[in-house]
Amino acid sequence: SRREADKLIEAGRVSVNDIPVKSKGGFKVVPFHDKITLDGIPVTGTSDATINFDYVKYWKPVGVTCTTDRKIAGNIIDALEEAGFDSSKRIFPVGRLDKETSGLILLTSDGRVPNAVLRGRHKQPKIYQVWVDRPVLAKDVAQLRDGVIITTVAQRDGNRAEPLTARTKSCAVQVLGREKLQLTLVEGRNRQIRKMLGALNYTVKRLHRVQFMELTL
Repeated sequence: SRREADKLIEAGRVSVNDIPVKSKGGFKVVPFHDKITLDGIPVTGTSDATINFDYVKYWKPVGVTCTTDRKIAGNIIDALEEAGFDSSKRIFPVGRLDKETSGLILLTSDGRVPNAVLRGRHKQPKIYQVWVDRPVLAKDVAQLRDGVIITTVAQRDGNRAEPLTARTKSCAVQVLGREKLQLTLVEGRNRQIRKMLGALNYTVKRLHRVQFMELTL
């Protein structure tokens, strides 16, 4: 109960990220990120202990749209159903991949996940491999790492927000071939990689996500 939890906190038996909790009021934790322990033993919230959530990692092919609206042709739920998934289970994608982009996407019925992995200071890394139309110059690799000024338009609750023109955050870039790169992003602006490379006069021929958080295919 809440009263019992307060007593444990007052006794100094509860820690978050190995730091003892000193106050029983107003202490915030981030699901899937912060580690909560009782007497040094990890614990999980009992409120969700009896709920069975679904988590699906899916290799999205080119041509599939990351929407659960089954009225839209090529929606991700129809694609999962064709792959053998029980479409009666209500799941949704965590983030999205463009229709022209392939690779790993996570779907779940757990509404806590998006806030935990996509928003705030705990944004998780996403790793992409990208093929372009010509050999990549060393100076352009350096510029991609440092950040490129691009303009993107976000959508919130189905409404388009004002365009944002800003430099992208620094990111890790590996050269995998004369015309192939691997980028690790922690932000997720709309069509970000395509616009970053477009700003440097490259055309993306293929874009594939190979990792999301610690998940791989």
